Amino acid sequence: MNALKNPFEKVRPKMVAARIEFIGQLAKFSKQALTQEPTGTEWSPLQLAHHLYITDGMALEQMRRVQDEDNPLIPDLGELSPRLTRASESPVSLNAVLAGMAARREEIFEYLSTLPVEAWERPFRSERWGGQRKFYQLVNVLPMHDKQHAEQLTTLKMIVEE
Repeated sequence: MNALKNPFEKVRPKMVAARIEFIGQLAKFSKQALTQEPTGTEWSPLQLAHHLYITDGMALEQMRRVQDEDNPLIPDLGELSPRLTRASESPVSLNAVLAGMAARREEIFEYLSTLPVEAWERPFRSERWGGQRKFYQLVNVLPMHDKQHAEQLTTLKMIVEE
């Protein structure tokens, strides 16, 4: 893995930048627009933020499994996370969601910062990606997921403003 001394120090800035990008897009919505669902199938901006909170919790749970179990089979988070988001209680407020997102991300950072370099190479199997993967690949999904939803917010903003 590129003779990297501390993989956490490489991934942390990516995770922070992607989350800031998402929150920056979220900040462009009025209070009323935050809860406005563009269609019956798309989530409101507030629901998207809540989804990131749910996803971070699931991701941390799976990260721990990879470190605690030998080559575990990780469920398809891309399918499971939206289902759990829909099944969860609606977020109370933007402040509550942002506080939860920050706390959960801090919990992830705290966990990742304690891992030795060799832990980032631990294997797992994935339903979604098929076959064998490494721990660092699971971690790198989080900034990509944040960016995906930041782009979704950009699109939603155009729809809401019409």
